[in-house]
Amino acid sequence: MAKKSYTAEDIEVLEGLEPVRQRPGMYIAGTDTPDGLHQLVFEILDNSVDEAMNGHAKGIVVTLHADAQSVTVSDDGRGIPVENHPKFKKPALELILTTLHAGGKFSDKNYQTAGGLHGVGSSVVNALSEELVATVRRGGNEYQQSFSRGKPTSKMKVVKKGVRGTGTTIFFRPDPDIFSSITFSAERIRSALKTKAYLNPGLRLRFVNEKKKSDEEFFYPDGISAFLRESVQEDKLAFIEDEVFFLEREDGAQVQVALGWTTARAEHWLTYVNGINTPDGGSHETGAKTGIVRAIRNYMNVHDLQPKNVKISAEDIREGIACVVSVKLPSSTFKMQFQGQTKSKLNNPEVAPLVENTVKALEQLLNQKPIAAKAII
Repeated sequence: MAKKSYTAEDIEVLEGLEPVRQRPGMYIAGTDTPDGLHQLVFEILDNSVDEAMNGHAKGIVVTLHADAQSVTVSDDGRGIPVENHPKFKKPALELILTTLHAGGKFSDKNYQTAGGLHGVGSSVVNALSEELVATVRRGGNEYQQSFSRGKPTSKMKVVKKGVRGTGTTIFFRPDPDIFSSITFSAERIRSALKTKAYLNPGLRLRFVNEKKKSDEEFFYPDGISAFLRESVQEDKLAFIEDEVFFLEREDGAQVQVALGWTTARAEHWLTYVNGINTPDGGSHETGAKTGIVRAIRNYMNVHDLQPKNVKISAEDIREGIACVVSVKLPSSTFKMQFQGQTKSKLNNPEVAPLVENTVKALEQLLNQKPIAAKAII
């Protein structure tokens, strides 16, 4: 039973990353399911992908170690800054890994587009890890600092001099006191890397599985069109006339849409914002659906394909459609509105017309491919 008195002495102040350890479910997708555990990998991976999306990295290596309970993510980006922060008087590396809402993605000075926007990713991973080691290659030196459960266990130090290149390497082992299981799924990590490679043509991602002694590289210059084809093939479906339409625009924001109609009845949607999967869709998916229906209706009206006395619904038009939508939005223009820290849904209403206007060009593509258009309609 709660005591009756309630005074200043009863007020608890959780400092540093202690709130994350006390209430991890507020920051990740739970601790009793694989979703939350693997989110740790994806938070670190997304930081590396952000470097690539902004032209600062070309390669990322993810290593699942032999115990299947620890992971290393390494990139050839600029490297996390190591200089002392002017206000907090500690290395930026330590600040980023031990402080919520500390990072370089709140404006567009360092990142035009970014999947990690809340500044909590790296620090949350650190808070929920039994061990984390950060290694930075920058300015000809290699720096390293170790942490445990969100707190430094060593000071940042130079471990090697005369180092070529730049980049960041994060090794971490989740805390068994937090998670019911700390064993990672190799296939889940592998699948995520493939997806990132599809969404970022030109980016090379490697997955090293020490337990299986395997080393795979993912590189897809055809981007989301190839992604859509593989996704449909995995579902053992086929495109009508084997036709995939690709639509793109880059005017302040990059919008890419790959779509086609299959012989199935159900719709199949995969949507992404700045490389982050949005399984619950949102305004970008809404814009694509509206644009597709409008383009098909216009094509049918122009070519007199609308049956008399028959009402064709939007659902009828989208029956069997398979579509990948990828938008990359600059932080200078768009104040990102995701649903929750897991970013499962995009809530920015201004994105819908951007995608809709991009998809309008589908009507022109149908005019260029009348045989496929006839088979689809």
